[in-house]
Amino acid sequence: MAEFNFADNYRMAGLNPGPDILRLRQEPFDKLRSEMSAEQAVNLARLYFGLPLRGGTDWFRNAFGTTDPSFSLHENEREAAVLAGGLLSAGIDDGLAYCALVVLTTSAAGHRKATVLPYLVGEASRALTDKAIRARQRAASNPAQIRLPTKGKIASEAQALAQNGQWEDLVKKITEEAHEAVKNLANQAAGVTRPLAEDVADLKEEVEMLWWHIGGWSRILECPFSELDLPIAAVLAGIDLANLSRTSIGPAAAPAILQRTIAQGRKAKPSKVAVKDVVEGMPEKAFEGIANEQLPGKSDICPVLGAFASANAIGKGLAWQASYTKAAGFDPQLAMSPFDLALQAYRESQLLSAF
Repeated sequence: MAEFNFADNYRMAGLNPGPDILRLRQEPFDKLRSEMSAEQAVNLARLYFGLPLRGGTDWFRNAFGTTDPSFSLHENEREAAVLAGGLLSAGIDDGLAYCALVVLTTSAAGHRKATVLPYLVGEASRALTDKAIRARQRAASNPAQIRLPTKGKIASEAQALAQNGQWEDLVKKITEEAHEAVKNLANQAAGVTRPLAEDVADLKEEVEMLWWHIGGWSRILECPFSELDLPIAAVLAGIDLANLSRTSIGPAAAPAILQRTIAQGRKAKPSKVAVKDVVEGMPEKAFEGIANEQLPGKSDICPVLGAFASANAIGKGLAWQASYTKAAGFDPQLAMSPFDLALQAYRESQLLSAF
């Protein structure tokens, strides 16, 4: 487990609190790191990007206040952002996919930037790819590891026990030896079949994604992607691919799959499009398939899916846009390329699956 370098990261943020203060930060930092949950990661992303915290800041302030009663979020928002970013970075290093995903979704394809630790977005993207690759790297199964049980050891004792009428002892020894033999055989079989089961699960996921890509078929609208405007197809493809993923990490090739899926059969060069226009152009029957029960209260973290949630709750037109701006912290004119829309919708869906 890599340690967060307080001195370097504080200095990078233009802060120099001194060694005594840094020592006071270590214990609560480690405690918050060990207790990291998806919900906490969401709030840390808000602190890191300077967004309003939903549900208050007591949990964060009190953690650091245990060792330093003078710690204040109001007087030093920049330090709070450093600590929040550091905790997210630590969570990424600990292999928590939702820590990487929440950084990327809140960043919204680079439209929202933090004032400290600018390396975190790139770190999150690389970590997801590395984790997806490592998840499919496992030792090959070796059937030769399964061996027949060895010859029993109680045969020499059995006759004596029987002659002495010690039937209970005899049955007990036979039962214990049989149980031990079965347990050893079961452990050997599990060691061989476990990686095979993982390989089969990976293969099943890959085959389903391959047929989905070849078919070019929207599961939400039940029509070819080629019949839809590119930005609309991009959002629906991102959600489809997330639903086909068996984990919140997904395959390392997910961005490439999305790019090829939404681009196939099209000659027009992709251009950026406003989220508002994608929402207004989306067929009404797609909104139910886009809806996610884990989304409420997270539009600032998931700005693309949040736009559809606002429009679905209020109705198309101008009314939903003001609500969206307040909830997401973005103007509905927020523009992304079709590929960025697809990847954003995919990552937002993957993040929400962690709750």
